[in-house]
Amino acid sequence: MNCDFYLRLPVLDSFDEIVDFRHYHELPDDWHVVVADIKGSTAAIREGRYKAVNVVGVSIISAVLNAIKPLRVPYVFGGDGASLCVPASVVQVVSAALIATKRMARVEFGLHLRAGIIPMSAILDKGFNVLVTCHRISPHCTQAAFRGGGLEFAESSIKNDQEPSRWLVPDDVPAGEADYTGLECRWDAIPSARGEIISLIVKAMATDDRKTEAVYRRVLDRIRTIYGDSVHCRPVTEDLLRLAMQASSLRYESSIRTTGRRILHRLRYAVRLRWDVLAGCILMRCGIRTGDTDWGTYRAALAANTDFRKFDGTLRLVLSGTRECRRKLRDYLDGEREGQHLIYGIHTSTSALITCLIHERSGEHYHFVDGADGGYALAAMEMKSMAVTG
Repeated sequence: MNCDFYLRLPVLDSFDEIVDFRHYHELPDDWHVVVADIKGSTAAIREGRYKAVNVVGVSIISAVLNAIKPLRVPYVFGGDGASLCVPASVVQVVSAALIATKRMARVEFGLHLRAGIIPMSAILDKGFNVLVTCHRISPHCTQAAFRGGGLEFAESSIKNDQEPSRWLVPDDVPAGEADYTGLECRWDAIPSARGEIISLIVKAMATDDRKTEAVYRRVLDRIRTIYGDSVHCRPVTEDLLRLAMQASSLRYESSIRTTGRRILHRLRYAVRLRWDVLAGCILMRCGIRTGDTDWGTYRAALAANTDFRKFDGTLRLVLSGTRECRRKLRDYLDGEREGQHLIYGIHTSTSALITCLIHERSGEHYHFVDGADGGYALAAMEMKSMAVTG
């Protein structure tokens, strides 16, 4: 009876509290870790398909959450993939949702999605663990954080092409349908208010919890000094949000939400989507209220509900700043790296991308943010190169 594990966790009020490891709780032994990522995402990004990579990453979360409703489970978006933790009782329906999402990614976007479901017993046997906490990002939304090395082990196990994991979700079985209700992709890229957007990944290399906490605290303190508080460094701001009007921008949502359907259904969805975007633009501009939704404050709520700071064993942030901010941050991180305290990766772009997951417009709606042109995926490449050379 551990299905309500995540629901029972105390909620931290501050993002800074996630680096206090006393707040973390062990995932129940009978739960499983779900990991999925896009094989060859770097090549797809270099081909200009970074938006497709991002939206498929969010589709993993959407498919799993819809499959297990009304359960609440912890998860994290990684740019070109996602990780979730689920109880044993829902593994079969989660596997079906992942199989369908693998097919969708291949058919709609030509992307190879790898996915696996690893039991906690296997993770514990390898000497890793999954510890979870959650913090509040807005009045209506909370976000999970992870540590213990279990997610990293699970991800590496499904990426091992030389020794394929027995936990991989198969490709050679018939795929049903996945439910992507709530997934939306209706906003243009958001330009930086300060000149540029960075996607930053930092991994502490300390050997014990006390030293690891100290590394992350120093990094967060220095980021605050250089980039300012969460208001100043936030990559998504109300005044810069613009709804997408071009069919080329809206096709990502339309393709996912109508995958496997007949052409007439797909055309109807595309037409209705254009109408919904136009109606939304009018409602927000005029500040109209419909039902429980105050469209005049929706943009502000959207900005507040973005996941621009998160922790999954590594610190991941998408920040708006100046070139000088980035120079100062690199100087600091290079010093910490030379002291063998951390490795890191940074990718720079001029704008941020968001993909949305709407549970209810008047409250719980999440917006997954990444830097344009590659974001977290390319930052991870730089960090990996540091790990090899360092």
